[in-house]
Amino acid sequence: MRLFSVLVLSLWACSFTVRADMPDYRVFPAEGSRLLLWVASERGRAELEVEAAQRLAERGMAVWSLDPVNAYFLPQLPSGMDAVPAQDMADWLRAAQGSGKRVAVYAVSRAAVPVLRAAALLQPGERKRLCVLLMSPNLYTVAEPLAAPDYLDVGDLSGLRVRVLQPRRSAATPWLPGQLDHLAGHGALVDQVILENLREGYWMRETPTEFEIAEGRRLDAMLQRELNDWACI
Repeated sequence: MRLFSVLVLSLWACSFTVRADMPDYRVFPAEGSRLLLWVASERGRAELEVEAAQRLAERGMAVWSLDPVNAYFLPQLPSGMDAVPAQDMADWLRAAQGSGKRVAVYAVSRAAVPVLRAAALLQPGERKRLCVLLMSPNLYTVAEPLAAPDYLDVGDLSGLRVRVLQPRRSAATPWLPGQLDHLAGHGALVDQVILENLREGYWMRETPTEFEIAEGRRLDAMLQRELNDWACI
């Protein structure tokens, strides 16, 4: 049985409670009508991300938090994230939609790749009911300084709503227009938000600025704001 099938079955069996014995997959239950699927980057799940998920759940938004590379015993590299089976991810998205809640996905960095490839496997009606927030998405096959990057094929995204959250001080910010064009070319309905005075992965940097420290502690507020402003879930 595929790993994601095990995860999904375990999720339903434990009635939406946190599985302390499954650190790569955690569920933060809430009674509200909204569900956020939080997919960690190839670097794994940071403690501030766990704290933010807990606070969102306390305010009524359930969170299913997945650390894909560790769940699949893959290297913590972009190539590791590329190896996450898209069909397993698609099964997970369908299970979320079957919960009866309104569903959005938040994917960080290279996690955008398996999430988008999974969305491409959904039926058009399923895809249109889904919103995807991408934080600093890495969709590049090759990215060299001063050169336009090449992008991965992520499949048919027709009808999928995608909002890109881009820290202003990231080295990839000049490539944002091309990345948005790439997503739109695959059929996605794209939007963007620039996060001022922040660098990529600001909540888990080794030497963050004071502003980044403060914003890292407000990850939950940022996500709730973006979802509300976007009228997504």
